[in-house]
Amino acid sequence: MQEILVITCPSGRQCSHLIPLLYNKSRFKLRLAAHTAESSSRLQTTYPEAEIQTCDTSSLTECRKLLSNATSVYHVGPSLHSREMEIGTNMIDAAVAESQKPDTNFKHFVYSSVLGTQHRNLMQHDHKSRVEERLLLSPLNFTILQPTNFMDIYPAAALAKLEDPSIEYIWNIYNPHVANSLIALRDLAEAGARVLDEMEPHYFAQYPLCSTFPVSDADFIKIIEKYIGKEIKVPTPTFDEGVSKLLKLLYAGESGVYSGDHVDSDLRWPASQGDLRPDITRDEAERLILFYNRRGLKGNPSVLRWLIGREPTTVDEWVKIQVSS
Repeated sequence: MQEILVITCPSGRQCSHLIPLLYNKSRFKLRLAAHTAESSSRLQTTYPEAEIQTCDTSSLTECRKLLSNATSVYHVGPSLHSREMEIGTNMIDAAVAESQKPDTNFKHFVYSSVLGTQHRNLMQHDHKSRVEERLLLSPLNFTILQPTNFMDIYPAAALAKLEDPSIEYIWNIYNPHVANSLIALRDLAEAGARVLDEMEPHYFAQYPLCSTFPVSDADFIKIIEKYIGKEIKVPTPTFDEGVSKLLKLLYAGESGVYSGDHVDSDLRWPASQGDLRPDITRDEAERLILFYNRRGLKGNPSVLRWLIGREPTTVDEWVKIQVSS
């Protein structure tokens, strides 16, 4: 029987880097979980030899159908989503049910979580910590990846094209000198692909993943300025504007380039992505901004260096790649 790998959130930033490393290049037949018909059509066009299955992961019944006859799953929960915990629980319970079938082929559950799930003041970290606990208590062979914030959210390439570039600080709206460790999505994709391909050596492991030691928004923007040869203006939004901008960045694929028009501070963006409680999602975004303006998410790149077998991508290297491309 062919090995089937189920991937959730396949259109997201993370999996858009992971899937090309696996598509027609690995032991797996890919089954991609689309949330909407539009997403399904787009994924089928991009990956014509993959199996695309439209699935509401907030339904345990649909999750069980999604994992039918699967060998492995790479689960990326929808961050800043009011039902993230329920979705993660459904995927784990569906995998347990699949693993207990008499003729099961299920072997491995890989969960992409977040660095520092101990930070319970961050609601999305608290949700992910409870999904991790559900996985730890399950009979499954699991691997938990814990990536930090993505450096790919910084719109270096877009800023290079502007005559008068401007951007709001991404993590620290009012205190841009608080430092955070970052990860390049290409590094995270390599780590995920290796864990999926090698399987057994990574069972029951939890990997905190960072490409860098802590770096501040202010220092990151200085590096972008160095490579594009332009000064970048950094306007300061109000708190409500900053929250709305963050939600738009996460839900709408916004480039992050400041254009002077903020998203209305209503609750449209999460609701437009199938989240029926956008008020709770906005609570999550507000706590995130408050947390990052006082504290950073700090980690060490040593585990990632070992896992991918090379030096992780530095901020300088990443900006140079983005600007030159």
